[in-house]
Amino acid sequence: MPGTDFGTFVAVTTFPGTLSALGMFGLPNAVNYFAGKGSSVASLVRLTFVLTAILSVVLIGAVWVILPLLEGSYVSAARTDDTLLRIMLLTLPLSVLASFGGSILYGRQDVRVYNVIQVVQAIGSLVCAVVLVWWLRLGLAGAVAGSVLMTMFLTLGVLEAVRRLSRRDRSGSPADSRALASYGFRLYPASLSGYFNYRADFYILQAVITDSRISLANYSMAVIMAELVFFVPNSVATILLPRVAGATADDANQMLGRVARLSMLVTVCVALALIPTAFLGIHLVLPRYADCLPAFYVLLPAVVTFSMAKVMTSYISGRGHAGLVSIAITVALVLNVAANFILIPLYGIVGASMASLLSYTAHATITLFMASRLSGQPLRSLLLPGRTEAVLFVTGLWRLTERLPLIGGVR
Repeated sequence: MPGTDFGTFVAVTTFPGTLSALGMFGLPNAVNYFAGKGSSVASLVRLTFVLTAILSVVLIGAVWVILPLLEGSYVSAARTDDTLLRIMLLTLPLSVLASFGGSILYGRQDVRVYNVIQVVQAIGSLVCAVVLVWWLRLGLAGAVAGSVLMTMFLTLGVLEAVRRLSRRDRSGSPADSRALASYGFRLYPASLSGYFNYRADFYILQAVITDSRISLANYSMAVIMAELVFFVPNSVATILLPRVAGATADDANQMLGRVARLSMLVTVCVALALIPTAFLGIHLVLPRYADCLPAFYVLLPAVVTFSMAKVMTSYISGRGHAGLVSIAITVALVLNVAANFILIPLYGIVGASMASLLSYTAHATITLFMASRLSGQPLRSLLLPGRTEAVLFVTGLWRLTERLPLIGGVR
């Protein structure tokens, strides 16, 4: 896919996620929290369908009207492909359902099937790209069609996993819709700011740079590679929140130290391994995106700090302090937006990476101090891995190699 088409593809497929962040009012996090607190799965499922219907109608209706205005500014990379953007807009209910369903599964710690679904989705996306874009030569339209198909697969898979969970797990009292809404609204500033803290640069690039498609393509490639670091902290943070919510304060504090140190060790190791991997991959496989590498190198330390912020945020939210999370992420977002408007005109996509580094570091610093005060643990114990974490890391790698057929066969 040419660079301009890839830039348009990113603009089109990012749009539904942005609308979800804007219009879901922190409710998926609230569902995750109350699922972890023991609310019945059946009641959460009922709320999920009601909320999906209401939110989808309101969001699609409002955005459908103002879309021409957005295409002239913050979604300029997609203005030549208006039809594809509207098709992706119609997939919003599927994305919302999948988000709510995933929150229920994570809240109940029933994540194995969900993780398998996500892996199959990733493989399916690659297969769709090869078949529709490369083999059938359908270009941008084929890429968007593949994205729609994979969104449908994800949603159906998640709903089936939730249905099976609800048949197995009939425990818990009905979820209190008012309490759920209250928690979600308190966390909404954090959810909204958190999303835009690492996606605002996509939209500011489109608004500030005249021919935004090439810049957005290169920057998106840098982001895709750098965010591979998020695989571990995303999983840890999503599971940590409901566990902290259902634990005593002492147990939650002990859990935080162990999880934070191990997450930091794994995240740093993954980031270091990505440097030569990305360099070789880009130059050997995707040389047309070589201009993305400087932005990628600046983004790597940014995502490492943001990974730590994700873990701290889950702990703070699980302890019931959603307001503190909102304060931290709002400060980071303000810094991010201001830095992007200043640095992008000066340094292009590298400036966007620099803005992310500034805001992510600020976010991590604030949440670390908050978590330290809440848990009574010094900052050093939350940041610096020790011998225990090193042993766990090496043991985990050894077990992983034992499962690989080639290596296992040699032994």
